[in-house]
Amino acid sequence: MHLKTLSGIEESKVASEATATIRKKGREGKEFKFREHPTRFIALRFAYLGWNYNGLNVQQGPTPLPTVEGLVLKALATCKLIESETDLEACQFSRCGRTDKGVSALAQVISLRVRSRLTPEEQKDEANDDRELSYITMLNNLLPLDIRIYQVCLHPPDNFDARFSCVARHYKYFFVARNGNFDVDSMRTAAQMMVGTHDFRNFCKIDGSKQITNFNRHILHADITSVGHQVRAGGDDEVYVLDLKGTAFLWHQVRCIMGILLLVGQGLEKPDIVGKLLDVRQYACKPIYDMASDTPLVLYNCEFGDDVRWKGLKDFASSATGTAISSSRGVAYALWYDGLVKNELQFAMRSVIESAAEESRSDANASRTKVQTGDGLGRWLSEYVPVQQRPVMDSFEVLNERWLQRKTRAVEAGSTGTTDEEEAVRMSANRHSVH
Repeated sequence: MHLKTLSGIEESKVASEATATIRKKGREGKEFKFREHPTRFIALRFAYLGWNYNGLNVQQGPTPLPTVEGLVLKALATCKLIESETDLEACQFSRCGRTDKGVSALAQVISLRVRSRLTPEEQKDEANDDRELSYITMLNNLLPLDIRIYQVCLHPPDNFDARFSCVARHYKYFFVARNGNFDVDSMRTAAQMMVGTHDFRNFCKIDGSKQITNFNRHILHADITSVGHQVRAGGDDEVYVLDLKGTAFLWHQVRCIMGILLLVGQGLEKPDIVGKLLDVRQYACKPIYDMASDTPLVLYNCEFGDDVRWKGLKDFASSATGTAISSSRGVAYALWYDGLVKNELQFAMRSVIESAAEESRSDANASRTKVQTGDGLGRWLSEYVPVQQRPVMDSFEVLNERWLQRKTRAVEAGSTGTTDEEEAVRMSANRHSVH
């Protein structure tokens, strides 16, 4: 079963309001004039499985995989809810939490101004909500099955912004412990050291283009808990999750945190490594270490104040609501079913391979150390070097200045950037002057 894109049956659904609008244009032979229609400011809440996508954020250049945001914006433009999928300022677009390639989300939020069926006066009265365009259904009819919009806020509070109005972001990172190969108690001890306000410069990837100089972030909750079930009945694999909630996060912060916690869980580092890395007087620059894999990470929730009232399909009175709810549930079941069947096949493949491997008497890795990074594969090292003994990266001041120099050169040359080879040469040449 292939669920990455819409099936031919779903693509043929032409009764939706989106296609009805476009057909009307064709019948009348008139160009659709977006600016002649009323608009309203709304927020959308949606979920997506990230492993098929190049992250959430739409990119200026081409990407190896589509972005979630790119597909959402394309759907919005296709059904004429926004005028252009490239002019984000025109529709006052804002996103809550950035997720990178491979990372999923269950409650991502965007806010924007969209076309409306109601006049501005009619929009103010919530009694008219049932007459509004069916934003959820319109967009889901155009989106891949693994991107689902499931709630809308038609009346956001004044000055609402998906990014800046969010009061907390909740992440979860799933991992599997096999035969007790992770010391979960030590991981929990280490995780809880992060609660409170700390400088997380050693637990993130620094992006010079952002010119960030303040790395203080507030963690509200951090814990390691069992999901409560084994991967298979009677098996030796148990699923655990890092449960992390904070007001805001730095780029790759959760994956860097998890990378260190996995080292603690394997006994390669002591829990107090977290406290040491949070002490920027001791570690002004980040030691080099691997961050955890992307796929097990999910943006579990984006929390807002009680004045942000969400509505799902069940909250609208419409003759088409029942069909839309049934379709939505069917898609959710199909995604789960697809994963379940694939898991059974993957387990069968694992059993065959492990059974054959047991016959081998030699193990070339017997004298090496396997470092788990959250992808199930890990990395084999001939010798593990403790984090405190590793080389460190350049400081954020150096990285920020280096980016500014590159930007200045690009502007002076009338270019938007340089090749990797050119940049490597220039970075090397300027290293001493930057320090």
